[in-house]
Amino acid sequence: MPLNTQIISLLFSFIYGIFFSVFLDINHKIIYNSHKIIKLIGTTFVVFLNVLIYFILLLKINNATFHPYELIMIILGYILENIIKNKIKKIFSKSRKQIV
Repeated sequence: MPLNTQIISLLFSFIYGIFFSVFLDINHKIIYNSHKIIKLIGTTFVVFLNVLIYFILLLKINNATFHPYELIMIILGYILENIIKNKIKKIFSKSRKQIV
C-alpha cells in the first residue's frame, strides 16, 4: 500500500475514533437504558452502524484493508476525545462555581 494511502488511513482512523466517542456520548441514553431489550437492540444497532460506516469509508480510502495500527489509532482518537471532554468539563465547572 502506498505511503500516502497509509497516512490517510491513519488519520481517518484517528478522526473516526473521535467521532465514535462523540457518537457514544450522544447515544448514552440508549446504550445505558435500564430496559434490557432496549439496551440490547440499541447497543447492537449502534455498534453495527459504526462498524458499517467505518468499513464503507475505509473501502473508499484503501479497499477496506484493515491493519492493527488503524485499531490503535481509533483507540487513541477515542482516548483523546475523552481527555479533551474532561478538561472542558473542568473549565466549565470552575467557571460556573465562580459565577455563583
